[in-house]
Amino acid sequence: MGRRLQLDWSETAEELRQQYRAEKHAQRRERLLTFWHLCEGKQVKDVSQMIGTDVRVIQTWLSWYRQGGLAEVLKRVTGHGTVGAAPLLNQQQQKALVARVKLGDFATVWEVMAWVKDRWGIVYSYEGMRSVMKRNDLRLKVPRPRSEKADPQAQAVWQKKA
Repeated sequence: MGRRLQLDWSETAEELRQQYRAEKHAQRRERLLTFWHLCEGKQVKDVSQMIGTDVRVIQTWLSWYRQGGLAEVLKRVTGHGTVGAAPLLNQQQQKALVARVKLGDFATVWEVMAWVKDRWGIVYSYEGMRSVMKRNDLRLKVPRPRSEKADPQAQAVWQKKA
């Protein structure tokens, strides 16, 4: 049998339960659920098996709790540090990019990256440019090639019949 957790909780188990039920963020919910059970007196090993989180991860969360309380644990979630990062393209540049993409000037993301680099000297990674395009709701559309022998009138008649 393991040693009991020695920790001075600043919240009660009931408060942790209420916060757990109100939380929407999945990672914060997991941590609140873990702390709720630990605050009730369960052992770290048992809570680890119940929640499905490694014991070492829970120990890390507990060290954060000792450093700064529950607020410290809940702020350390994935993506928390990147909120508010300044974009490489300013608003005017993004509007120009949106206009060019909507005109259909580009067939690939690589072409968009090359144009941005040539125009403003800003270098994007492939995934970074895809992210910019997704944020601006941009899609690259290239018309399908048409056969030289195709008869548009005959196709229109055929589509109306079907």
